[in-house]
Amino acid sequence: MIFLLGLTVAASSSWLTACGDPDTARAAGVVYLQRDLSGGNLSQWTHRDYGLGTDEGGNASGGGYLWYHANVKGRRAAGMTVTPTARASPAEKSDSVYLWEPTGFWNYQPHEIWLRTSVLFPSEATIEEAGYAGERPFQPTTGEWNWFLEFHNDSNPQPGCTKEFANVSLDVKTDDAVRADEPGVKNARLAARVMGGKDCAPEVVWIDGPALRLDHWYEILLRIKWGTHKGTFEWYVDDFNTPIYSNKKIATLFTRPKGFVSPSYTSLTVPNYRLHARWSSTIYAGPLAVGSTKSAVMNAF
Repeated sequence: MIFLLGLTVAASSSWLTACGDPDTARAAGVVYLQRDLSGGNLSQWTHRDYGLGTDEGGNASGGGYLWYHANVKGRRAAGMTVTPTARASPAEKSDSVYLWEPTGFWNYQPHEIWLRTSVLFPSEATIEEAGYAGERPFQPTTGEWNWFLEFHNDSNPQPGCTKEFANVSLDVKTDDAVRADEPGVKNARLAARVMGGKDCAPEVVWIDGPALRLDHWYEILLRIKWGTHKGTFEWYVDDFNTPIYSNKKIATLFTRPKGFVSPSYTSLTVPNYRLHARWSSTIYAGPLAVGSTKSAVMNAF
């Protein structure tokens, strides 16, 4: 038995070798995280937040909704519904529900990881066909605050000048002027934001993805190498052969001054996280896997 970041793990010598050495892990094709939803519920996810606090309450508690679905247009899915009363995040003027994982060894520099998942933004027709209690058609808020996947920076103390946010985030972004309680309608599209470098003057890279299509399963593949200045970020959407964006000299972690934990590291969150609004809105997230190679996650489910 070994202990990894508070987790007790039974391991063979080959597993230990692969996990301890990033180069060996890549060669071995290790799956680090498997959330294929095959258990028929959401218990594979270590933590669930209905907008009431980590692992507090449930779908009848007055926050948001997290439902397992056996079939949403052909696949298993987690239905994540944000409501005006869902507060998984303490951020002001926000609503959110989360599925999330504690930090693993692979969230640190210099590991390189691949992540495969899918996401669907439902219309009224899909909700009528497959929706459960509380679920509603997807409607983004104005601007850039409609996050659906985050590798969040660690929660260690930071200097007062810090401008840190999640190191890697996927989003639905609109060109509307930001106004509370108004839906986003102008040029709605998938987008990614990558942040890293000096935490008080970080490098911020925005990448535009395809236009928002309701009722479409977007197939998502990410390649990320964690680094404060020579990291990697590749984003594939609906085509696992050709990325829509590739950068192998991008900052994907923060550096902090002497006296603070540096570089930063991350943890994985699959949220429905938006600017506060008066309506409820649902996102469906499909099975997810994180591994050391592309082939490992492509064969994970």
